[in-house]
Amino acid sequence: MSARASSASAGFTLVETLVALAVTAMLATSGTMLMLQTLQGSEAVDERMASARELIATNGLMRADFNLVTKRASRAADGYTPPLGFTGGTPRGDGELMRFVRAGWSDPTDAGARSDLQLVSYRLEDGALIRTAWLRPDPVPDTPHVERVMVEGIVDLDIRYRKAGKWETVWPGTVDGTHPDFVELVLSFSTDDQLTLAYSVGASG
Repeated sequence: MSARASSASAGFTLVETLVALAVTAMLATSGTMLMLQTLQGSEAVDERMASARELIATNGLMRADFNLVTKRASRAADGYTPPLGFTGGTPRGDGELMRFVRAGWSDPTDAGARSDLQLVSYRLEDGALIRTAWLRPDPVPDTPHVERVMVEGIVDLDIRYRKAGKWETVWPGTVDGTHPDFVELVLSFSTDDQLTLAYSVGASG
């Protein structure tokens, strides 16, 4: 009789077994949720880091563009519009925002047979700020060019231009290539974030 009692006390009742299984399931579920949250947090951090790297590269290229602006006027491809220097407008929907000639373009082929000047334009298209660079300052329709999306997800964009301490919302191009001293872009996004980009113009040109 005492042996049977000892054997019964050494085992687990059905209720105890169910409770143990429930606790184990809860711990497993909590561990899985914690692991998923950690992975999601890691992915969010990776996305943020990738965005930061892209923004750093974008800012560097735009700074180089504006710092190397020259007074060289660019001839229009239509052959009728007079050559104009730095031209900048106010965004009114999609379209070109700025156009100018910059120096400092290096020929990767090292052929040495061309100028280091190139025409660059920035435009807004479907919420994206797009940079286009032509391989010469006076392009024709078949001149090779490269496009690059600089920033996406823009819902509003403001630009202003400063010369001798005075701000302007439009910079009309001139034949002598007069350009502003400073350009400021304020980009607004659907997340209610704002990004301000400010550059000296022609500082190195």
